[in-house]
Parts: sequence; structure tokens; C-alpha cells
Amino acid sequence: MSLYVKFIWFTFATMLVSSSIAFFGMNAYYHSHLKEQNNDKNMAIALSFADFLDGESTERAQATLTMLGDAGYQLYVTNGDSVERFGGDYRDESIDLADIQQVLAGESFNGIREFPRETFVTGFFANELKNTVGVPVELDGEPYALFMRPDIKLLFQELHLLFGGLAVGIILLSFIGMLIVARLLIQPITKLTEATEKMGTETFDVPLTIHRKDEIGRLADQFLTMRSRIEQSTLKRKEFVHNVSHDIQSPLHTIQSYLALLQKEGLQKSEKEHYAAIIQDETARLSLLTKQLLTLASFDAESAELSERVPVHQQLQQTLSHLRYAFEEKDIGISAQLETGTVKGNAVLLQTVWENLLTNAIKYSEPGSSIDVQLRIHSGQLLLAIQDEGIGMSPNEVEHAFDRFYRADQARTRSSKGSGLGLAIVKEIVELHSGTVLLSSVPGEGTTVQVTLPLSE
Repeated sequence: MSLYVKFIWFTFATMLVSSSIAFFGMNAYYHSHLKEQNNDKNMAIALSFADFLDGESTERAQATLTMLGDAGYQLYVTNGDSVERFGGDYRDESIDLADIQQVLAGESFNGIREFPRETFVTGFFANELKNTVGVPVELDGEPYALFMRPDIKLLFQELHLLFGGLAVGIILLSFIGMLIVARLLIQPITKLTEATEKMGTETFDVPLTIHRKDEIGRLADQFLTMRSRIEQSTLKRKEFVHNVSHDIQSPLHTIQSYLALLQKEGLQKSEKEHYAAIIQDETARLSLLTKQLLTLASFDAESAELSERVPVHQQLQQTLSHLRYAFEEKDIGISAQLETGTVKGNAVLLQTVWENLLTNAIKYSEPGSSIDVQLRIHSGQLLLAIQDEGIGMSPNEVEHAFDRFYRADQARTRSSKGSGLGLAIVKEIVELHSGTVLLSSVPGEGTTVQVTLPLSE
């Protein structure tokens, strides 16, 4: 059953239940509060009729009673033997003989007040002789019992039609209005459902035009935001898988090719050594890629362990010492000015940041150039700047430098060992430690990377 049908049934059930409760409540209120007042009011009218009729002749009394009957009262006059009716008959004229004898004896009959409480019939409308007031009256010297109640059908005939039509109109209009409201409420939810189902098949172009300022409107806005993020995440995932496949397949293909060459007969020793060196380089490239992928995958596990006090200046000194062979191999000069600074975080991850940044600086620096490393403390922040004199990057390359698997064209031509994950890993680790990383570069002049981390208290 759809939500729209459920809403209609719920509305219909609510109207039915509320009408029943209102009817029973009205019935109970009449019996508990209004019935006695109605009895006393009609008793006062009946007594005034009796005072006017007392002592009158039967003929004049009949004329008066006929006039009163035409005026909207149901009158039942009896002397115990005969009965005369004026203003219409009662639906039920059963009444205890003792009640008639009581009125003939000169006492009043409060039938409206004593009318039994009934569940499904409001006593006010019960057209029964028992639901009347009775008073004694004397006509031509003979005692009579006068039972009287207003003729509800006559008095309220037009009002019956008016209120009946009003009730039917209210019910119909309310029901139609609820149908319209239900349609307006359910329609955007239906659209959201269809768009959500399409998302399951990675279809993100389903138009969704919901312009509302209520909860559904906010839900639609949040859905569009979520869908956009999921679409971007899906595209990045596909690109990630594509790039990983490409970066793994390329060195594997190279390794397979040179292994096939090594199997040829008649190769000179120098050729074998050259082929073996290429295979070793490609193996190192695969190892680096695997290590960096594992680093990315470990962020969630490591994020709960950012509780170490990490001396950054010592980590940088150790990293520079480990990379000394790389500086000497490319004849690159290194200058370092390191102030003492400690941050709170994960030592292993931060060590990865320094190694990636310094390795990149070495990789893209020209032989004979220099790299400058400065670590400063300012306003509760640790500021690290690594500046090289390498090939530099264009503005577009700088914009995408932190994207996973992105490598500038120049970088691809200068080295085949890059994975395109180094700076992406740097950015995620730094942001994991509540820091920032910025990159500025000029083609042909060099690149500067600035890392900012909050000092530990």
C-alpha cells in the first residue's frame, strides 16, 4: 500500500473516529447538563399553557390547543379514557398509566428530565411521549393531563437541511482538501524515492525540482547535497580504481618485457645488468605504490591514535640524514634551519609527510641546485617550509597537485617512479592533524610547500 493511499485511509479513519467521539460527547453533555434545563424550560411553558386553559370550555380549549400545535408544539391531552392530539403524533406513545394518573391527580410529569440515557440517540430529538413534560389542566370542570414537547421536526426543519448540508459539505470539502494536501505532500517524497532508486544504479542526473521551505524542502536540499557528494565520490572511486590499475599494470608490463629479454640467449653482461636494473626500479615503484596505498587505507585505523608528542625537528633531522645519499647522488645542496617544535599526533604518519615532501623536492630538482628547509614556531603554530629550485609547476598543475594519482606532464617525463599519491597522502595526514598544507610554484624556478600544524600544549 502506497503512502498516498495510507494517508487517505488515515484521514478517512480520523474523520470517522472524530465524528463518533463528537457525537457521543454531545450525547453525554446533553444528558449530564442540558437535559434538566430543557425539562425545566418546557415545564414553565406547559404551566403557562395550563394556567391559560384552566376553566375554559372544551371547544375554546381545542381551538387554543390547535393554534399551539400549529405554532410548533406537540400536545397530547387525555382524561384517562380519551385522547386528543394537536401538532402531530408522537412516534412512540407508550407511557405508564401511573404517570398519566399522577398528572390527573394534580402532579407534574418531568419526562424530559427522567428520559433514560441512550447511547446512540440524543434525548433531545427522541419523539416519544415519555420524553415530554405533563401538567394537570381542568376543562369544563373535568381534570385532564396535558403532555407537551416542542415539535423538533417542525421548528428545525429548515435548520436540519441547513446543518445537514453544512455537515455534508464540510466532510466532502475536507476530504477533497486532504486529498490535495496528501498529493502535495507525497509528490516530492515520490520524486525523492525515484531519485534514490536511480542512485542505486549510479544514475545521478534525475531532475529534482522541489522548491519548498518546510521539512520536505530541507530534506530535498540535503538529498541534492548528498547526491552530489556521492556522485563525486563515485567518480573519484572509479578514477582511483582506473589509476591504480594503470599504475600497477605499467610496471608489471615493463617487468614482464625485460624478463622476456633476459631469457634470450647471447646477451652481454652489461645488457643483463641494465635489464636487471630496470626490473629493480619497476619493482621499487610497485613497492612504493603498495606502501602508499596501505598508508591511505590505514588513516581510519590510525586516526584514533593521535596522542603522541612528536618532536618534528628531530624527525626532520633524521629524514635529512636518511636521504643524504639522494642529495649526494644528484649533487643537491641542502640548508636547514630547524627550531624546536613538538606537535600532538601520530609519529609514523608525520614521518611519512616529511619523507614524501623531501623526496619530491629531490626528485624534481635539477642537479647542482639546492633545497632549503625552515622550521619555525609562531603564535602557537609550527610552520614548515620546503623550497626547491626544481622544474616547478604551472597554475593548473598546482591546483590539482593534491589530487590522488595526479602527476604533471613534466613530472611524468622526468621520472617513471612517481605514483601520484605522495602529495595526496601529505594533505590527508596534515588535515588529520588539524593542520594545513599549501603549495606555490613557478615553472622553471622551483616549488615551495608550506605545512602548518598546531603545537602540542
